[in-house]
Amino acid sequence: MVSVARSRKLEKERAALEAAYFSALQEALRDCAGGKWGLFGQNDAVLPGQLRERLKPESAKRLEPIAEELGSVRERLGLPTFGPMARLEQLRREHDSNSPGEQRLAMGFLEELQDIG
Repeated sequence: MVSVARSRKLEKERAALEAAYFSALQEALRDCAGGKWGLFGQNDAVLPGQLRERLKPESAKRLEPIAEELGSVRERLGLPTFGPMARLEQLRREHDSNSPGEQRLAMGFLEELQDIG
């Protein structure tokens, strides 16, 4: 069981991480909408890992550690996955021949975030 003081500290940390994630996600989506693919992983199956990492925009790379830490904090608090983080994972899993490209996915997701943010 988490003490009240620890719970408050985790809540503050959660709020700060959610704000950081939301900001970093918007930056990564703007980069992707501008033509820097790699955020949604649509070409991961055809690129070697080393090349895939080298081509991924820095904004997308910055998002990953924030997501890991936020997921850990939310798990300790017994909360479900942060909504925008869950939505990104959902979009990353949707790969078929009729899926929109990364730029269109990013533009659509940015519009979704503007509606909630």
